[in-house]
Amino acid sequence: MKTYFAIACALFLLTRFAVAGNDLGLDGHDMVEPDCEALSSWYECRDIEDAPANVRRGFEYTHNTSSTLGPDGNIKFSDGTPYATAATACSSCHFSAGQVPFGTPLWQTATNKYEPDPVTGLGRYFGPMGYYRDIRDSVIDCFRNCMNTDRTLAKDDPVMDDYVAYMEWLRDGIKDPAMREDFTLLPPEAGIGLPRIAGVSSMRANPRRGGRQYQNQCADCHDEDGPGLGEYRVGEDRPRTPALWGMRDGHSRAAAFYRNGVLAAYIQTHMPLDDPNTLSAQQALNIAAYINAPDKPRPDGLADTFFCFDDLRDGIPAALKKPADWLVGCTYPGEREHYEAQGIDYEDMVLNGPWSALTAWRQDRIAELQGQ
Repeated sequence: MKTYFAIACALFLLTRFAVAGNDLGLDGHDMVEPDCEALSSWYECRDIEDAPANVRRGFEYTHNTSSTLGPDGNIKFSDGTPYATAATACSSCHFSAGQVPFGTPLWQTATNKYEPDPVTGLGRYFGPMGYYRDIRDSVIDCFRNCMNTDRTLAKDDPVMDDYVAYMEWLRDGIKDPAMREDFTLLPPEAGIGLPRIAGVSSMRANPRRGGRQYQNQCADCHDEDGPGLGEYRVGEDRPRTPALWGMRDGHSRAAAFYRNGVLAAYIQTHMPLDDPNTLSAQQALNIAAYINAPDKPRPDGLADTFFCFDDLRDGIPAALKKPADWLVGCTYPGEREHYEAQGIDYEDMVLNGPWSALTAWRQDRIAELQGQ
């Protein structure tokens, strides 16, 4: 009989709602927890222990992924294959199981975010792959692109049911009924999605400097070689600090954190855990570039299949709509050659920026196609 599940991508790991950092061996580091007082104008924090059993299970899969769904967990497919193969937790990206603003929160996922379009009848468009998906497809995509799993749970798996129940429970903490229905009405302080660095498209990353900054700012927790200190061991709830690269546990090229502009904003907003928002935008970008440098091993995920289609909405090749800082998928004909003819290392530019010129070049090609 099938058992139960999780979601996520990997960067940093959290504790339970009221677990102190020292309980996980992170002396001097306060773990990220929801600031219920700051959320109180629009959101009601509730005790997970008072939630229904299926919601509590969904929370456990999200927050304690390794000990429930990992290789040493007791929840597996019927043939004994674990749901999650990487030593990371969903809370590695979705801070405090999805309850921290700008920490990829989950309270909006069960609103109208994935409801079918009233005209097309299709769910939210997933740009990298060119299809429409619902909330369960989104969970599956996280397994494949962020948890590095070769096998994913089915949409009707009981584990999936529990995870959706947990996301619905998070949604129900939103006080305003209108906001519960329409996530676009949530206040800016809800921090939906990922943070952004203003002007990052005009910046240039320096991975060499990032390496020095990594050793000074990150290695104490993530280790010099990036596997994280205290990766998951039998008897522990989750890895204490997850891997930042590695073929099994690092985030894949298909994960949003492989975009240096995105990862830099996440680092600046949340790291170091005991002193966030102290790194400059340039320092954070340098560290991101070091983490995602080509010499760091990481799985491909589905990255090479991204943006390899014409957008059904307007016929424009998806490669022209690809984020300029994401070295994945198909490339529009002539794009690489355009920059290499100028003596520019194309892959280095996509990885390290600046990205504004590439974005403008793609927008010009889109305008040309629309004018035909």
